[in-house]
Amino acid sequence: MSGETTGRPVRSRIKAGLSLAAMTLTAATFVGLAVGGITLLHMRADAEATVAPNPPITVSVRQVSSATGYAVKERFAGRLEPARQTRLAFERGGLVVSVDVEEGDRLSQKAVVARLDTSKLEAERNRLEAQQREIAARLDLAKATLKRQVALTRRGWQSEQRYDAARFSVAELSAAIERLNSSIRTINIDIEKSALKLPFTGTIAARFVDEGAVVDAGTPVVEIMETERRQVRVGVSVEAARDLKTGHHYQLSSGGNIFRGRLISKRPDLQTGTRTVTVLLETNQATNVPFGEIVELNLERRIQAKGFWLPVAALSEGRKGLWTVLTVVQEGGEDIVAREAVEVLHVDDRRVFARGTLSDGARIVLNGTNRVIPGQHVAAAAN
Repeated sequence: MSGETTGRPVRSRIKAGLSLAAMTLTAATFVGLAVGGITLLHMRADAEATVAPNPPITVSVRQVSSATGYAVKERFAGRLEPARQTRLAFERGGLVVSVDVEEGDRLSQKAVVARLDTSKLEAERNRLEAQQREIAARLDLAKATLKRQVALTRRGWQSEQRYDAARFSVAELSAAIERLNSSIRTINIDIEKSALKLPFTGTIAARFVDEGAVVDAGTPVVEIMETERRQVRVGVSVEAARDLKTGHHYQLSSGGNIFRGRLISKRPDLQTGTRTVTVLLETNQATNVPFGEIVELNLERRIQAKGFWLPVAALSEGRKGLWTVLTVVQEGGEDIVAREAVEVLHVDDRRVFARGTLSDGARIVLNGTNRVIPGQHVAAAAN
């Protein structure tokens, strides 16, 4: 029993020693792993610290120069119309016996388009001509009587009173002949004007009267438009009107057709409704454009202003209606991004004319402005 009692404490001490050794080994292993992890972190940190920094972003830049102004292309709408257009009417009233034209007929100057009945005028002319012949016979008798009275008076065989009566009779009948001649000429004019003639070559635009109508003096019969000469009536701004010169040629366009017109007049007044100045341009090239069609006057006007031409892509929206432009400046031998404010004065396709805090010769960032900010180091590449 003493042997068993002695063996148990020995085994207990061995187990306790083994447990202590295992715990010691585990602690040593943990300490070693911790030390190794810390060492690895320090090594990794040292390795990251030795990596070279990222290179600066490359941006495309362009050097800009100041300009003294820009050209504004303006278009003003007008209307093509005949140079002359009128409604023809008879100068006297009467019965219309013929209208010899239709709408769209093209006629030359002095062509007859309508006629009035002239039977009454012709009858009156015949009466006056008969009366004229009667008075002419009496005038011949008076002249013969006067001739005899002159001879008798010279011989003293006749009184002065008879001589004066014969002389004044000849004068009276001569005046009556002149009066009848004037009346006949008036009737001849009325007969001639009973045929309505065109005052110029043109096209019949409208017909208002047919045969059988009784018209008063001044009643429109037909409307005629001059087709040989065409003109464009345009309302332009006051500024544009100042630059237009009478006799100069300017570009016109309508429905894809481009032609030129010569400025013939500028009205001196201002249209109150549109605040425009009316100008007239004569053109003979728009023969395929119908009257009444819209025609545009294309002008290019120079605006004097100091500024810069900038690409649209270089602009960024700023505050209070202004825009900003990124530029590249030199600081300490390095390229640094800076911001400048500009005001857009004119837009022309893909570029703008602007003024602002830019200086002559500045290098602007052309694109990719969203990738950089003011103060950032960049690598400028000229474009």
